[in-house]
Amino acid sequence: MTYQDIHTFLTIASSSSLSKAAESLFVSQPALSHRLSALEEELGTELIIRRKGSRTLELTDAGQRFVPIARKWEQLWIETGKIKFEQPSTQLRIVNVDSLNFYFMPQVIENFLESHPKCSLHINTMQSNLSYKSVENKEADLGLITNPHFFKKVQTIPLFEEQLVFVCNKSASYQDGILPSQLNSTDEIYIPWSNTFLMWHDYWFGNDPEVKVMLDNMALLRQLLDLKDAWAIMPATLGHKLAENENCRIVSLENGPEYRTCYAIMNDQRNAHPLVTEFLQELLNTVSKIPEIRLLDPQYHQNL
Repeated sequence: MTYQDIHTFLTIASSSSLSKAAESLFVSQPALSHRLSALEEELGTELIIRRKGSRTLELTDAGQRFVPIARKWEQLWIETGKIKFEQPSTQLRIVNVDSLNFYFMPQVIENFLESHPKCSLHINTMQSNLSYKSVENKEADLGLITNPHFFKKVQTIPLFEEQLVFVCNKSASYQDGILPSQLNSTDEIYIPWSNTFLMWHDYWFGNDPEVKVMLDNMALLRQLLDLKDAWAIMPATLGHKLAENENCRIVSLENGPEYRTCYAIMNDQRNAHPLVTEFLQELLNTVSKIPEIRLLDPQYHQNL
């Protein structure tokens, strides 16, 4: 059964007579009858009622049932033929941790979309472990995470490190050079930024310290720093933004936590979405200009 067979039948079904159908297809009526007979033979049933002297065309029951099937067949053929002409997907799906949205990500997105105006970015915020599952299940093209895990089918690539700083309200009494041992965890607005931060925190404040407020995202962080004696450890980009635009300040902390690492996660790089590399390059170009951030894995960055 060919596209010509299906198209011929649908033309016949929508015509008042075989002669009209032949005229629409620019073929002779004997040639049209031959095509129809060949299709009927292949299907093993008659599709039209043949009456001598009748000028009107009437479908058999089988012919009527075959019409919707033939239309689906024709549509699938047309859609199949379009595949070779279709452009790669312009939708880029990204999952990332909440803290990356706050400072530099808007600029990365703006620059990227300026270079790729036809791209549609779909960005979802989720925790690192859920991001891995999303990438593994091919629900996302790229993940940006801070707590690495091992997933057999997902690549984890270190991108950059960011300093963590101590931030408090401007009216708080904390002074530069303060030590962790001088801090009271019951005044802390606590967010578990990374595994390395958790180890630092456990060392100085114990495995299950009492804190003022524990958060899993940054939505309330700024407002809670107005509480009496409240303090928080946070990524430097966030800390500087609060210090510049809000009633907050950064206090130097001795023996503070190590830098927090940001990683890209994706499926096999050879089969990655063509825009993943371009987005990562824009991200690295942007963060390379931030003093509190240092790039990692130069060999990988050169291959982007």
